[in-house]
Amino acid sequence: MSDCGCEKAKANLYELLRGELCAEESAPIREHLENCPGCRDEETVCIRLTEVVRRACEEERENCAPEDLRDAILRGLRVES
Repeated sequence: MSDCGCEKAKANLYELLRGELCAEESAPIREHLENCPGCRDEETVCIRLTEVVRRACEEERENCAPEDLRDAILRGLRVES
């Protein structure tokens, strides 16, 4: 059975979304995504997952102690040890 491009599209989807593929590599995948609803759905899931992870990482950084407080604590720990 011949692959219609789904296997290649799905295997390279994250690289495509991160811009890691050259134009020659990405063109057939982009063309496939335009014509394949299933792979477009997979692309949508990957985009949403990437956005959720990015937001979670940003929120985690926002909830961290300020850098000067963190540095003061680390200096205090070094003095004690």
